[in-house]
Amino acid sequence: MSTIATTPVPPAPGPDGPPGGATPRPRPPRLRVALAVLTVLVVAALALVGARSLRGGGDGERAVPQSTEMETTLGVRFSRVAVVGDGGLVTLSYVVLDLDKASRFQADTKHPPVLRSEARSGSTQRVSIMRQGHINRAGATYYFVYQNTGGALRPGEDVTIETNGLRLEHVPVL
Repeated sequence: MSTIATTPVPPAPGPDGPPGGATPRPRPPRLRVALAVLTVLVVAALALVGARSLRGGGDGERAVPQSTEMETTLGVRFSRVAVVGDGGLVTLSYVVLDLDKASRFQADTKHPPVLRSEARSGSTQRVSIMRQGHINRAGATYYFVYQNTGGALRPGEDVTIETNGLRLEHVPVL
């Protein structure tokens, strides 16, 4: 006679949950409220970050002032000053408006713009990299890289750009 091995099959769950009276415990109301609040805060923070990135300016970024006189004379519009390279370098970005004037401005390697802190007596005029000898394009952005000796310029402050007897004040440093 042969015997058939059988495996016990657990009983099907009843209307009140798993068999044997083990019912899952619902989460305490405090935990549900805390999770809901946390979810709302995370969604709000993500929405704020998204809105700032869509505006194009974050971290209190301010517009760079403009000078019609400077733009007409130099053929460029200064667009950004930023401390980079772990604080040891400063970039001065500008947009080419007039090709001939901008080429002369770039070629004057002996008289680069001076960046003066408006918060202290620090300044920098020692250019490490200055674009020269290349064909400019109107509307293109180019930059100078300065050494930031002694931390003369600091993010969050303003600088004055001086060049060719002209001044552009209250330029924010990023």
